[in-house]
Amino acid sequence: MSASLRSLLRLCAFTLRSGPFIAYLIAFAVLTALLGTGLTILIGRVVAGVADVSIGSVPESLWWPVGLLCLTILFRNLLPIALDLARRRCIYDLEPVVHRSIHDALMSEPGIGHLESAAVQDGVDRARGIGGFGVRAFVDALGSLIIARLSAVSSALVVGIWFSWPVAVVVLATTWFVEWYSAAQLRAESDQWADQTEEQRKAAYVFELGMGRAAKEIRIFGLGPWFVDRYLTSWHNAMRPLWQERRRAALRTFAVYGVHLAVLIGAVIMVGWTDELPVAEVTTVVVALLGLGAAADGHSASRMRRGIEAFRAIEELPRLVETARSTITPEAARVEGVVRFENVWFRYGDESDWVLRGVDLELVPNGSTALVGVNGAGKSTIVKLMTGVYSPSRGRILVDGAEATKPDPMAWQRRIAAVAQDFVRLPVTLAQNVTMAEDAPDTRLLTEVAALTGLDVIVAASPRGWETVLDRSMPGGMELSGGQWQRVALARAAYAARIGADLLILDEPASALDVRGEADLIERYLDLTAGHTSFVISHRFSVVRGADRICVLDDGAIVETGTHEQLLDRRGRYAAMFATQAKRYTMDGGSRD
Repeated sequence: MSASLRSLLRLCAFTLRSGPFIAYLIAFAVLTALLGTGLTILIGRVVAGVADVSIGSVPESLWWPVGLLCLTILFRNLLPIALDLARRRCIYDLEPVVHRSIHDALMSEPGIGHLESAAVQDGVDRARGIGGFGVRAFVDALGSLIIARLSAVSSALVVGIWFSWPVAVVVLATTWFVEWYSAAQLRAESDQWADQTEEQRKAAYVFELGMGRAAKEIRIFGLGPWFVDRYLTSWHNAMRPLWQERRRAALRTFAVYGVHLAVLIGAVIMVGWTDELPVAEVTTVVVALLGLGAAADGHSASRMRRGIEAFRAIEELPRLVETARSTITPEAARVEGVVRFENVWFRYGDESDWVLRGVDLELVPNGSTALVGVNGAGKSTIVKLMTGVYSPSRGRILVDGAEATKPDPMAWQRRIAAVAQDFVRLPVTLAQNVTMAEDAPDTRLLTEVAALTGLDVIVAASPRGWETVLDRSMPGGMELSGGQWQRVALARAAYAARIGADLLILDEPASALDVRGEADLIERYLDLTAGHTSFVISHRFSVVRGADRICVLDDGAIVETGTHEQLLDRRGRYAAMFATQAKRYTMDGGSRD
């Protein structure tokens, strides 16, 4: 059994698991093809009966072929409606299964490093279907291809039985050659398109930038023409090979179709010149030849192949993710003791510079540890490693001596409540943004964390309270400011901590707050982190100075560790940064924040 046939059978089984309508589609397609052949034969019978009428008699034998012909035409016109309904329902059932398969493959790895792999991104593009050639293309093409293939074979049988087997074989062979050639040309074209996924992504990325969050800056700085130019350049780079292939194929296509047309016309002439066939059979054979000649369906054959290839990409995606995943998968442990980075090195890709260089870091159990450093020192990278979205290139992350994320990385991540710098802003209700769409949120806990983080003021001012959708485009929805969103993120972490998370990570928790909001956050900070191991990253020393331990990160390494007072007494890197920032608050007796 060929690889293509095995893939086709697996795809049919995959499609059938999504629902029974693929079986209905096949049945309707087979019936349509058979009715087409019956129509060819009945036309010959009717023509023979009409010939008798012209002599002066109306034989009773004419009525049954006319009646059958009318019924066949009726059902032949109704079946495409049923076929289309079955096709649409099959796609409706299939697409969620396809998306779930892709989603499961991508989510099987708790980290995110594999999402940056070009091989994985290309695999996702192929699995989803480039230019519409996804698994749904298989369903779109299946009915048409069954009708075309069965019609060709049945028409060839009619020609062979009524007229000549050699003629039937030759016309069938040229028909299938035209179909193969058309499919090959379309396949070459789509392969050219698939090879340009990187340029397509560039064009899509530039386009989305101009329509998304960067739209304001693009207009303010007059970058619109530059973005349009970049978009057009990437789009033309993606399309140029495609049009070159189309131009090369045009002449070859005309030649192939010309040969096919010549063979078909020759066969019809041979039928017309014969004196051995009655009028009814001549009519039947000519209609069968015309149907056979039109049975080449290269478009459906190509779409069928692309659907099979998309299914293969879905099957291959878990392997690509496994290949792209980090080599070290850091035993989920409850955060009851020491969390330690042990000689951790990290870089984003084998060709990139080292971001972290031999980091040794220890979090205070049930206490607070803070990390400070200049921009680019690697602070957010440490958060990504600690939360398990990346794994160390070298070294280990330990919890009470056991590697944090072995053997179940997701169990480790469930122990963490984190507020990232680029926290997610969901267009759902305020309550769902805090509980992360938990099915049955604890309203008492919601009220508690709202009061703890200052979110209660926002809830009170919202049109529908906790049920307000945080999206202005929705009915009754509203939009929050950056500082308000930061309070939502803090409440989200506090809620997670209250329902079982042990490690609280705050990455720049005051970055979107003004001085008054920052002071309010500091007042709430101790309550927020009480009874938990906490890890805080911030540029603002007012946020970190109360931590039990402060670590200074410089050029990818921990260079100082101690309390706020200890680090000031050392007059080292921390003291220098603190003094620089303090000037902003003391200059002219006021704050410049």
